[in-house]
Parts: sequence; C-alpha cells; structure tokens
Amino acid sequence: MTVAQIAYIRPKAGKEAELERVLRGLVDAARQEEGTVLYLLNRREDEFVFYEMFADADALKVHSGNEALRGLVARADELLDGGITVEKVSYLDGAGRFS
Repeated sequence: MTVAQIAYIRPKAGKEAELERVLRGLVDAARQEEGTVLYLLNRREDEFVFYEMFADADALKVHSGNEALRGLVARADELLDGGITVEKVSYLDGAGRFS
C-alpha cells in the first residue's frame, strides 16, 4: 500500500541556503531508493515543504534510515527552527511529469 506524507522544515535565520543544500542532498539520496515514488522539495515563504510518496511502509523505512536524512537530523539544532513536522496523508489520485 502506498504511503504518502508531507514534511515541513523551517530553517533557522541565516541558515536558509545551507539547509537548502542539505535538503537537495536528500532528494539526491531519494533518487537512489527503489521504493521512492515521489519526493518533491518545495519552498514557501519561510519553510521548505516535501511532498513524499513511497511504494509501501518498507520503502518509507528504508528512506527514514538513509545517510542523508540521518545527517540532517544530526544537524537539526544548527539548521532548523524547530523540528521536522510530518503529516501522513491518504493518496487519492494524481498526475504529473517530473524531471
């Protein structure tokens, strides 16, 4: 069963560019994960937003343990204004073309 979620990440003041580089590294890592269906990094005003979809719970587990994500968590106090907020959502339907 497909697992979908939205993650919200707010950078500390002055850390926006550095955090964006780290988050782009997460996208690079997700490209290598077989079970990652969709992993989109977005920016809105003062936070980054990921739209994420995985083939199943096992694929999410693989993603959650990847080195890039562990690196972000290790630097959370330095880069983030608060933690990472993740909301589970139920995928219904969609379309799109991504690079």
